[in-house]
Amino acid sequence: MPRTPTQAVLRIVSIIMGIIGAAIAVGGVIVLVTDENGGVARGDLWAVATFGAMIVVVAGLLVLTAALGLAASDDSARVEPYRFLCYLVGLATLVAIAWGWGLGTFILFNPVVLTVTIVYVLVCSRLADRVKEEHDAGERGETFLRSRHQRALHLLSEVLVVKGVLGAVVAVVLLAALLAYGEGTHAVVSGVSIVVSASMVTRLLVGVVFSVVDVAVGCLGVRGSNRPALAAAPRLAGAVVAVADLVRVVLSIALGGTFSVSFDVVLDLLFMGACAYLALRVCLQPAPGEILAESVGAATAAPTREEES
Repeated sequence: MPRTPTQAVLRIVSIIMGIIGAAIAVGGVIVLVTDENGGVARGDLWAVATFGAMIVVVAGLLVLTAALGLAASDDSARVEPYRFLCYLVGLATLVAIAWGWGLGTFILFNPVVLTVTIVYVLVCSRLADRVKEEHDAGERGETFLRSRHQRALHLLSEVLVVKGVLGAVVAVVLLAALLAYGEGTHAVVSGVSIVVSASMVTRLLVGVVFSVVDVAVGCLGVRGSNRPALAAAPRLAGAVVAVADLVRVVLSIALGGTFSVSFDVVLDLLFMGACAYLALRVCLQPAPGEILAESVGAATAAPTREEES
């Protein structure tokens, strides 16, 4: 599918928003219909229905935005519905901020309002405008002929980018929450009581760093999957990060036993190892010109029926 760089970014952003929307829908339903013991929730039916409707609307909005964004990332002529939705949400957010200001409350720095403002006004609307500008200017993305290893590397690299962004968002949110409590205090995160410590904050910071590395390696992998001459960069980066992950696994086993190894580290090790391997196969494959020359030469050398007779 030929995409401009802007459309490629829009596709990644839309996939992330779709995943978050689905997670909000599933998580919200689980929280609303169950109590702390896992049984059926009890309480004010009207309150449950109201908050349930709000969660469904938010999740539906994210999924709709993701669907329209994916359509625009495949065909720039279909960007108008996505652009209209982004501006509509941005306008609704502006009205909410003005309404709160009129009541004497400045809600811009409310986490939900701030997140919506950043995502829809600064990210999605800007991407929509850029895709619209490229469509009006007649710009089209390049068409790449990928081998099976290039296609696999491309898909894996996109998964790495999505995984890195989601991991960074979760780590930053948890880090901000723990810093707000302060070191040494008890905090309740997802129903689990924990004591905020410097080591916990350090682990979250390390998680942010590795998430950023995932995004960087994923971007290099996407470039290498499109242009085999650039596949050496993701091969080297994937190998280096895989070695670092292997060291983390060994240290975890040595210090705390087999069950102390984080699943995310093992998953990252598998992803990076696969990325390095696929990039290596892309580097070793013959150039498209060589494949075409061999095909032409074989066709020329093949005897015709008249020659055989």
